[in-house]
Amino acid sequence: MAENTLSGAVTAELEGKGAVHFEYDLSVFAEPSAVYSHELARLACKFVTVGYNRITEDPAAEAETGHPYTQKGLKSVLDGVGFTHQEIQPKAARDEESYFFAQRELDLNGKAYDLVVAGFIGSYKKTWFSNFDPMGFDRVCRGGLGYAGTAEQGAIHLGFADARDYTYEKLRAFLTKYRTGRPIKLLLAGHSRGAATAGLLAVKVMREGFGDGLEIADDDLYTYCFATPNYADVRLVNVTESRFMRIVNVVSPEDFVTEVFPAACGFGRYGKVYSFFGPDNLSREDYAREKAVMTRFFMDYRVSRPYISYKDGNRTVKKVIEVMSESMGSLEIFYSKKMRLCFQEFTPYEYFRDTVCTFVGGNDSPEDQARIDRATKLLAGSAVDMVGTSPALRKISAFFVFKQGLAGLTGGKVGGEYFNDAHIAETYLAYMMSMRENQLKRTQ
Repeated sequence: MAENTLSGAVTAELEGKGAVHFEYDLSVFAEPSAVYSHELARLACKFVTVGYNRITEDPAAEAETGHPYTQKGLKSVLDGVGFTHQEIQPKAARDEESYFFAQRELDLNGKAYDLVVAGFIGSYKKTWFSNFDPMGFDRVCRGGLGYAGTAEQGAIHLGFADARDYTYEKLRAFLTKYRTGRPIKLLLAGHSRGAATAGLLAVKVMREGFGDGLEIADDDLYTYCFATPNYADVRLVNVTESRFMRIVNVVSPEDFVTEVFPAACGFGRYGKVYSFFGPDNLSREDYAREKAVMTRFFMDYRVSRPYISYKDGNRTVKKVIEVMSESMGSLEIFYSKKMRLCFQEFTPYEYFRDTVCTFVGGNDSPEDQARIDRATKLLAGSAVDMVGTSPALRKISAFFVFKQGLAGLTGGKVGGEYFNDAHIAETYLAYMMSMRENQLKRTQ
């Protein structure tokens, strides 16, 4: 493919899952980033979905990217769309973030640009612990200092700020390595932890640029974030400053991850927020019809099994978020309030660290296995413990055990309900492909 071709089609095979079809038209980058583009949002969501492609050992890749592995489906897409320079890093340490960068020439209306795509995917193993450490007390990288320091402590989630500063330096090195002198069009796209990274990185780039002549005009910085968790205290941070409203967040009312740190307690995100349809903004009949359309797209990406949703839509998620808002409604309480868990005392932070994060944070050592065994017992026991566990923690454990299937009790579902399907990138992509722009509900 010619490097400056604007449109085309390429298919990414997702090993063991399905396929994502890219029919792309890069002329969407001719519009300024302050204008929402549904087609660009779809393209961004496709990039991050393919970013979850299986990791493959590839020693030959190390000379180009510094990493001896790749992702074949992702690389096939980047090659097919004409990106001549690429860096793929799907693995991340606790305070870091998985990413991929790609660059190609882009001719728009007779002017040449460098188009750079920076994609950020969700949590990889130990980064789960960073997700639940907003004050950055247990960071491990750089001798426990993390990457972001403590100046923003209490205002910005430091686990995500670490990911922002880590990827900022990586992206600056990439842009410097392949600089041409042409102006840059930069797309930041992320899902889950990667969405928080993309949003915070966009703000940093707008405020500071990259230095050394690598400045990017606000109108040339495009940011699309999917399943974005809350990461800023809106009482301390102006998340709706006009220049930041070019940051687009897309969330689902059925996705617990987008409200882990509840909006009711002051947490939010930079930029615009759009929500998918839900049972509280559609009639039951319309909700069922639209969900059926979305499911047909989902089956392209996950051919091995059907989409499994909550029976009562977002009401299951709203209930557990209400519990969290009432029982751990500030960062001080989150780190200090003692609550009972199987006749032991845990703060909410210790609860998430020692149960959920441990269970999903990877198993790379005998010590990890021992911690997982303990987490299994704590989760399973506290989900049904009416005496030795505080009601709030019992309800949260029940949510994870019976809706997600953590601790191995339910195989991931009870009565056809499945927490995971509400959050994964394939679901967000299926919604983006099935919904028209006017069906997205603007909430910020």
